[in-house]
Amino acid sequence: MIFSEKLWDNSQRYEIVLKKIRDMILSGELREEQKFPSETVLAREFGVSRSTLREALRILEDEGLIKRYQGVGTFVSRKPMIESGMEELISITRLIEKQGMKAGTKNISIIRTFPSEKEASIMKMSPEQEIYRVERVRTADNVPVVYCIDRIPVKFVKNEFEFKIESLFDYLQKDLGIYISYAVSDIIPVKAEIAEVYKKLNLKSRNDVVLLLEQLHYDDKDNPIFYSSNYFSPDKIKFCIVRKRK
Repeated sequence: MIFSEKLWDNSQRYEIVLKKIRDMILSGELREEQKFPSETVLAREFGVSRSTLREALRILEDEGLIKRYQGVGTFVSRKPMIESGMEELISITRLIEKQGMKAGTKNISIIRTFPSEKEASIMKMSPEQEIYRVERVRTADNVPVVYCIDRIPVKFVKNEFEFKIESLFDYLQKDLGIYISYAVSDIIPVKAEIAEVYKKLNLKSRNDVVLLLEQLHYDDKDNPIFYSSNYFSPDKIKFCIVRKRK
């Protein structure tokens, strides 16, 4: 990676560096997951100070175009495999399939247990009522993209919990006759070290930030049905929200 031109604008040097690197990434001149030279080398090639370079890199990282790992280096981010709006409530299976990829599941665990105090409070149930806790990694074309934890009260399951299809929404509707109508959601950035999410999603660092989507799902009669915590890989899924001015 050699930059032929020196940047001598004394007033806004970091903006010039920022634009140059951004353009190189967006044009494909810098490839996905390509590693940058060290800050010392990069600053010398651009003809700027390391503090100026760091300001440009900080903004590029905020924009999601690069990833910086302490002790490892700086890399061009991978383009997200999945892009979706958040206005429509659809299953993760449908979200993946809409991108033309095959939805899959691995590392599935189903445990019949009692809810924690937090889980019972969120689902508006007694701590003495049992739940099924379902943990699994969802894949898109065999690549891990989401780590899911779902809690379903045992009272909704007629017999033993037999989850043989990919979509939990489909299972609830087809096998249990429960239609999920809407969900109340919280979006929270968290460190990937929580619940060792970085291992489950094959992330490079436990210090990566993942997007946690916590949702309480309701049926068409406003009954809370199940509570989910979905940890999305930051470099594989991108969400957007359309906001309209009233």
